[in-house]
Amino acid sequence: MKPVSFYLVTDTHYFENELGAGGKAFEKNMLTEQYFVKESSAIVKSTFARIIEDKETDIVIIPGDLTKNGEKESHNSFIKELHKLKENGKRVYVITAGHDYNDSAYILKDDGRVPVEGTDFNDLCDMYRDFGYGDAIAFDEPTHSYVAEITEGVRMLAICCDSLNQPKGAMDERLMAWAKEQIDKAKKDDCSVFAICHYPIIPPVPVFDLVGDAKIKDWRKVASFLADNGVELVLTGHMHIQSINEFYSEKGNRLIDVCTACLVGSPAKYRKITIDETSALKIKTIDVEDFGWDMNGLTAQEYFHKHFSDAIIARVRGALSGGKGIVKHLKAFGRKRFDKITVGTVEHLLFIKSDKALKNKKLSELVGEVGVGIFLGDGVHTEDTPVYNFISGILKRFSFVLKKLEPKLSKNGIKVDLKSMLLNTIGNNKGFPDNNAEFTLK
Repeated sequence: MKPVSFYLVTDTHYFENELGAGGKAFEKNMLTEQYFVKESSAIVKSTFARIIEDKETDIVIIPGDLTKNGEKESHNSFIKELHKLKENGKRVYVITAGHDYNDSAYILKDDGRVPVEGTDFNDLCDMYRDFGYGDAIAFDEPTHSYVAEITEGVRMLAICCDSLNQPKGAMDERLMAWAKEQIDKAKKDDCSVFAICHYPIIPPVPVFDLVGDAKIKDWRKVASFLADNGVELVLTGHMHIQSINEFYSEKGNRLIDVCTACLVGSPAKYRKITIDETSALKIKTIDVEDFGWDMNGLTAQEYFHKHFSDAIIARVRGALSGGKGIVKHLKAFGRKRFDKITVGTVEHLLFIKSDKALKNKKLSELVGEVGVGIFLGDGVHTEDTPVYNFISGILKRFSFVLKKLEPKLSKNGIKVDLKSMLLNTIGNNKGFPDNNAEFTLK
């Protein structure tokens, strides 16, 4: 691929604070939410200001979920921030996704939902015409996918798989045929091609292969299609996680999926990507720093991660609520113990060899830390580390349950190994990092 450099920012979830948000319903929702709403505009503005300071790189790519929930006012305000980038010499390319159109948009205020003006899917291209769509050399009207030549000899295939005109999170046969036509044209014109897509093409972590909307539908087929047609690099978002993955088709062709985290909530990161004259791909991760908000004495990253850890714990507590009869009582018992029990107690109850490093840590704390760690990427809980041994021990004790579940989860001749999936989700065993990485492209 010919030399190119750009910033990759995704899942900005911009919210216009003038709309207002607060009250019991809003605060309750935020208890289990990964990203921030009120802070989103300040985070976006400060990040864009830092990007503007870089006079060497003039391209910014944003693959979807531009706004909180498709509020028209949020779009209008976000577009103003994109214009500031453009006025400072940046060329911006976006695609839209499910959070960007909504005929029934609302905000959470006081004790419930308050309707606000939403955005029609068919209006989005005109709204963002100055940010990719107007530069398109090819356009697929049903999905709003497009092709742009972002620099001489390098074309970007912008795949929109979150539209009204095809299954959500899918790349159907018609869209694949259109994409192949565009890739073939690029080859004929001696241009390299990379792709962007809101949904990950490759599951960001192994266990996400079991989560329906955590990756594009029929992902192996789509990944093989891209790889076998000469697309080696795809940039994605959606899952708010830092992850880089490789996939090899049956023909031996490679696809690299660079999935980037939500900008406005933990992990709160973006990337700078360069491809030099030797086709060396360099991926650099940049942390969101101070954005002018009162963070109670914490750094920006501490602020983000604490909120997400608390949200994970709150979701577990929520899962341990409800039910009927004995189920309700068992859940209530579990919820009470979850807040108090230590790792050492769990090890004792399940006859797992105790690890002194974790013995006195509350189980809820560990759950929060592990959850945050998965989304941060570069999972540190690899073989023979204390957390790995603890979780491995639990899985061993419940192996009979896993064995019953695995056949039900196995599809299309692909067998599921739950223990391996889970352990390779908490620790990075790929041989390359999720945050700062280098590859050599063809």
